[in-house]
Amino acid sequence: MASLNPKKEYFRLIIALSVLFLILGGFLLYLSIPFLSETSVILSTEPVDPFDPIRGQYIIIRYEINNIPLIENVGKGDTVYVVLKEDESGVSRYDSAFLTKPEDGVFIKGNVERIFESRKNMRIKYGIEQYFFERNARFATRGMFVEVKLSDSGRAGIKELLDRNQEPLEINYSEKNWKS
Repeated sequence: MASLNPKKEYFRLIIALSVLFLILGGFLLYLSIPFLSETSVILSTEPVDPFDPIRGQYIIIRYEINNIPLIENVGKGDTVYVVLKEDESGVSRYDSAFLTKPEDGVFIKGNVERIFESRKNMRIKYGIEQYFFERNARFATRGMFVEVKLSDSGRAGIKELLDRNQEPLEINYSEKNWKS
């Protein structure tokens, strides 16, 4: 029976832990890329407030830019780049859409979720359609806006929820009891 070499075992453990930390660090960096950008836009919303006992309390956010006009040669699952144009109130709205990344301008990257041939439009998913918060949170969802950070590639991340005056949304938490 061969004896175990403690130095080899420590070395293997260090290698395994290093690989795990590199994978975790890479994942965190990938998720943080939009927040490192200086590009920030405000989007108009139509939120829904569900609750999932496993995932917790969250809102599903439907954006005005989730439903856009149909573009040529697009299919379900395709990547679409939606060019945004800021209106006089500071809200970024749909301007145009392309299957290739625009050279310049402010744009957000999404995937075609559904095509409505009869209405000549399509539903786009951007990966920012859910926002999680603590249980027992109460806040007004009508007239809400979302400030979103955009990376140079068009990936988006929610920076902040805003009220109808485009000020940070006030979230009130009711006291927790044994039923909550």
